[in-house]
Amino acid sequence: MTDNLGINRLKRATYFVALIFLFTGNISSQEPLLKALWVVRDDMISRDLIDKFITYSVANGYKNIFVQVRGRGDAYYSSKLVPKSHLLSKNNFDPLAYVISKTKDLDIRIHAWLNVYYLWSSPFKPNQKDHLLLTKPDWIDTYTPDQILVNETLEKMKDNRKIIGEGFYLAPTHPEVEIHLQNVITELLQNYQLDGIHFDYIRFHDAKSGMNPVGLKVFLNHSNSLPGLPSLELKKTLSFADFKRYSITNFIRKASYRIKAYQPNCIISAAVKPQLEEAKNNFYQEWDEWLIGGYIDWAVPMNYTSNSDIFEKNIRIIKDGLPKKYLKRIMMGIGIYNQNYKSSLKKIEITKNYDLLGYSVFSYTSLKNDNSYSEKFNKLIIKNRY
Repeated sequence: MTDNLGINRLKRATYFVALIFLFTGNISSQEPLLKALWVVRDDMISRDLIDKFITYSVANGYKNIFVQVRGRGDAYYSSKLVPKSHLLSKNNFDPLAYVISKTKDLDIRIHAWLNVYYLWSSPFKPNQKDHLLLTKPDWIDTYTPDQILVNETLEKMKDNRKIIGEGFYLAPTHPEVEIHLQNVITELLQNYQLDGIHFDYIRFHDAKSGMNPVGLKVFLNHSNSLPGLPSLELKKTLSFADFKRYSITNFIRKASYRIKAYQPNCIISAAVKPQLEEAKNNFYQEWDEWLIGGYIDWAVPMNYTSNSDIFEKNIRIIKDGLPKKYLKRIMMGIGIYNQNYKSSLKKIEITKNYDLLGYSVFSYTSLKNDNSYSEKFNKLIIKNRY
């Protein structure tokens, strides 16, 4: 009788403990995700526009804002190295300084969003005479081992905008490009107190790019072969693909050390391709190694598909490819420009189920341009504690 009583008490205690774990587990799973919002440079050109996205972010709980301050080789801040955007060239307004000053007493972190290698996309010349497209054509990446003819290419782009894909990219393999971009980062760190630096277009244009002639000479100092040519008897180290991956990773490694030396609390993040193997093999963007190496604090995969199955598949690939502890450094990028608000919310729900750090919405532009979408989207995010 006494033994049975003891057993029953033990069973009840075990059941009670199980309930506690179940209950506390549910509480943990309900913790809100970290929320971020991408704000494209078009909304960085006036005080009024900046005030509006700050007000919007506060009202809807976006505590991390990626504000674009480098779009196409230009600056939405005061710089002695980079020409000011043509949208700001006629005034002395400093958008980055203004947004930092307006949010210093708010529970918002401002991340300076930089398009790193993407230089130009228009078929027309930049208005700024000191733009790198015009002053440093030898820095531009190519598909053949020859310097690109900028004027001729621009003319061809008028008939076929996609003749060189997205446009002109700086060559990640060119040593002077790396020096210039590191100096750009240093100038930002010296002149602005930043909550974060957000790297975008931190990659090659595509798998066939990377043939900048100066970069190829650098490669020949490290390898025994040139793409498309017979083997040369030189020091054998990296394959050409490895060399391209190394050029990006080495840049972000040096940038990371620089950023943390100047501003130790600055969050380093990178917008990356969502499929790990595609990122590595087509864009030479080994962002899993950046996380593991500690070069970035957050990876932000641009998982913009409207298809929920593909969206989740991309997350599973990331989950399988990364040690578990790094999943809490993934901010999942969600595109809202190509799907209705219910579909976008489904992506956030999937993100929450995988216990990632949070998500970033691309972009504020879509939300401000559709009040009905915005209201329904944000209302349900708050209701569901997303």
